[in-house]
Amino acid sequence: MAITNLTNRDVETQNNLLEIQQNSRKRTLTGTVVDEADGTPIVGANIIIKGSKTGVITDLDGRFSIPINEKGGTLEISYIGYKKQNVYITDQGFINVKLASDNEMLSEVVIVGAGTQKKVSVTGAITSVKGATLKAPSSSLTNSIAGKLAGVVSTTSSGEPGSTSSFYIRGISTFGGVSTPLILLDGVEISSSDLDRIPSESIESFSILKDASATAIYGARGANGVMLVTTKDGEVNQRAKINVTVEASLQKPMKFVDYVDGGTWMEIYNEAATARDKATRYSQEDIDMTRSHQYPYRYPDIDWQDVMFKNQTWNERANINVSGGGSKITYYMSIQANHDTGMLNTPKTYSYDNNIDRWNYIFQNNLTYKLTSTTKVGLRMNAQIGKLKGPNYSTTDLFGAARDVAPVLFPATYPAQPDDTHIRFGNDIISGSELYTNPYAKMLSSFKEENYNTLNTVMNIEQGLDFVTKGLKLTALVNFKNWASSNFTRSIAPYYYRMMSSTWDPNNPDTYELERLGDSGDDYITEKDNGYSSNSTFYFDARLDYNRTFGSHSVSGMLMYMQRENRSGVRPNRLQGLSGRFTYDYQHKYLAEFNFGYNGSERLLKEDRFEFFPAMSLGWVISEEKFWEPIKKQVNYLKLRGSYGIVGSDQMDEGAGHYLYVSQIGLSGGGYHTGFDGEFTQNGPSFGSFGVEDACWERVNKLDIGVDIELFNQLNITFDYFFDHRHKILMKRGSWPTLLGYFGTTPWSNIGEVDNKGIELSLNWHKEVIKDLNVDLRANFTYNRNKYVYYDEPNYEAVWKKKTGQPLSISWGYISEGYFKNQEEIDNGPDQSGLGSQVKPGDIKYRDVNGDGKINDDDKVMLSSFGSMPRIQYGLGLNLTYKKLDFGVFFNGSAQRKIMINNAMTEFGERNNNVMQWIADDHWSIDNPNPDAAFPRLGLSNTDIKNNKEASSHWLRNGNFIRFKTLEVGYSFPHCRVYFSGDNLAVWSPFKLWDPELSWNAYPLQRTFNFGVQLNF
Repeated sequence: MAITNLTNRDVETQNNLLEIQQNSRKRTLTGTVVDEADGTPIVGANIIIKGSKTGVITDLDGRFSIPINEKGGTLEISYIGYKKQNVYITDQGFINVKLASDNEMLSEVVIVGAGTQKKVSVTGAITSVKGATLKAPSSSLTNSIAGKLAGVVSTTSSGEPGSTSSFYIRGISTFGGVSTPLILLDGVEISSSDLDRIPSESIESFSILKDASATAIYGARGANGVMLVTTKDGEVNQRAKINVTVEASLQKPMKFVDYVDGGTWMEIYNEAATARDKATRYSQEDIDMTRSHQYPYRYPDIDWQDVMFKNQTWNERANINVSGGGSKITYYMSIQANHDTGMLNTPKTYSYDNNIDRWNYIFQNNLTYKLTSTTKVGLRMNAQIGKLKGPNYSTTDLFGAARDVAPVLFPATYPAQPDDTHIRFGNDIISGSELYTNPYAKMLSSFKEENYNTLNTVMNIEQGLDFVTKGLKLTALVNFKNWASSNFTRSIAPYYYRMMSSTWDPNNPDTYELERLGDSGDDYITEKDNGYSSNSTFYFDARLDYNRTFGSHSVSGMLMYMQRENRSGVRPNRLQGLSGRFTYDYQHKYLAEFNFGYNGSERLLKEDRFEFFPAMSLGWVISEEKFWEPIKKQVNYLKLRGSYGIVGSDQMDEGAGHYLYVSQIGLSGGGYHTGFDGEFTQNGPSFGSFGVEDACWERVNKLDIGVDIELFNQLNITFDYFFDHRHKILMKRGSWPTLLGYFGTTPWSNIGEVDNKGIELSLNWHKEVIKDLNVDLRANFTYNRNKYVYYDEPNYEAVWKKKTGQPLSISWGYISEGYFKNQEEIDNGPDQSGLGSQVKPGDIKYRDVNGDGKINDDDKVMLSSFGSMPRIQYGLGLNLTYKKLDFGVFFNGSAQRKIMINNAMTEFGERNNNVMQWIADDHWSIDNPNPDAAFPRLGLSNTDIKNNKEASSHWLRNGNFIRFKTLEVGYSFPHCRVYFSGDNLAVWSPFKLWDPELSWNAYPLQRTFNFGVQLNF
């Protein structure tokens, strides 16, 4: 029988009684408390139910059991020397709590090859930062690396959306094959392009492995160093955290090359003609009319860069990530969207818009599930999907086109006529039927759309084997990576016109006739499908790990088997190997570590395929000694460490063929002539390439000596000295003469050698100066110097031509001795006609180094031991936080580098090329024969200036610079932070003509002004 006459008070009373009954029901919760760094049990940890007096402590195995309300509650876990932790309990029956040490030095965990170690126990050269350190107002991760990691040398060659920076660990130590580091994302290899698109929000740690001790377990792939990127995980028993970041960026090009206006170009042309005894072309009336801009179609004055490029563009970026977990499962999920646009000023004339327009979507999903108390499985997935629209040519070509056409030749377009169905692009004839390149027409005439995706999936299982022996576990990992790309292009041939000058009348300037040039122009767009390309990788490894502490003694070991197959065509590339690491730690005081890699490469003969690469490192934490106690408050931590080992590389020069032991033989193409007059010919097989005799791995003997210091509990200093000797470098023989009968096929051998040495320094100072005001100052400094120890080359008579003994990156050319002053000096000096010009006063005079009376290649020398690759790279950053306000700046720079600018020169009369403003401003002239002028005597044709275009000390410039890289100011509200940030805000350099880090025709770096909002729930 239903009860229907209950009052509201009765219902409320029954609910209260039910809640009291539920709260009074108890269940037993069990768990363990361990050290977060190494998983060792914590004995005697306190576990209290928050808001009650119920509590227990852990036993000798770190285990505990506590009665808790059926509805759950919050546990407070604490222990002396560790940070207190609160754990929210719902329906869990068992929990594993990891406590972090309250001593940052002792508690910090570093990602190392195939595992983790406490920072205090690390004996190798490893630099590690959090993902937040790499955050910048840009969708490119690699562009924010320079200066932030000691030991990493990074260079940028373009500011184009999607361009990646090049980076090298401890510089370049080989001249054959690959010199860039191995990059691993969550333990599996990725490309630099994959790395570039990963958002910093998804990165937990970014580690650089630099010495043999750190990289030996990678054997064949560790010679150039290793970058380890670890993405974030969820936390056990953590409510869902939602983080949202939205940014909008205004971007403006930092610096364009300045070109002259039309009137100046005409004057310069006439001056150059006079300087080379040729007739002038332009009257003063022509020059004045051009400068007046009254008649732009008859007297054009086109700033091609202004026509073709915008002065600003907007980009957008958004990231949403969710993380959390329960007693059995943890999760981290992230989606990133980047929208980057270019600065091509393209009107929507055709059915396509070929301004650069790039969309990237990056998904990161990390799941871990606890099957049993000893078994965990994980799935980590990184998916990158992108679409790029833009012109079907490199932007370098486009910037080059803006230099290759003078501003006075023709307008970008002529006005449309009635019934026109096409654009009337301006142009003119160079000679015969050859036309100039109209840069504006070139920009609009083609389109390319590329769609690409990368799916990188990692599945792993971890099985604890404590039932065999404590501290033992088995881990297996399987990785599938697939990349695919497809593209299509559209193009249309432009219609070109020129004004018939005889039809133009200044009294009726708007009336003239145009003539179409040749049969130029199409009415319809041509479309082409360029096909599909793909690449797939399979990777598997299995690891047996052991980690245990016996009183004051801690030991660990790891054995790993791996195999990898990469396929982008018919032939797969395969690697296989066995690696290991063994460590010993006595009281965090005396440390020892042994690593090895035993790897095989398909590029070598079966009997030579596998090689053993060992490394050893030792460490001594002096600050743990008793004699150190009197100064431990001042010098809290001091560790000396050193390592030595051998690492290899099979990524050698492919010029010798992929399979180094195979000779390529053609059944035809060879032969010889015989007979009295050579009238008899016999044909036969020929060698395309010879197999490499005794082919082997490249090897690097690596030495590292380092010091880690902490002062006054606030200043951390790390210093390293390193020396790498790289040998067995695969190279083409240079000392073997062709008369030995190789028929143009020079053999290869593993004979090259390079030395590379340097120092690294990193500083980090953190202090609360006054209440609520925290200061964090960080600085990095990297210096390296390399040289050829042996480079096989001819026995040059001019010994200075030898590369052996010289650095890998140098400046090479003629020694300039100023300008010729007069004809007498030319007549009495060495003969320079072999360079292709009839020299005149004001042309560059070169030193006759070998004294043979003529200038040729034998007179080229090393002008500077510095080249385009910097020897020094550094960074300096400051972060301030005061209550809810935060402020940060970062500067990076490069030093000991040179720029050779002769490749920016061009003759401007023969094909009517443009002229850079600095040339017009400061050049040698008949009226002003300034011996210190920046530019020599002008010339119209290539023959006029060929002498001056040679690489020489005259064109060598100081390429050092310091860049104001980032600035950020933010204010935090509850669940929200708003901020403004800037990127590439300024650059200071002795070199002023264009950005010192780029070439003259590169897409400029962008000065970014970014506005962002971060929400967290």
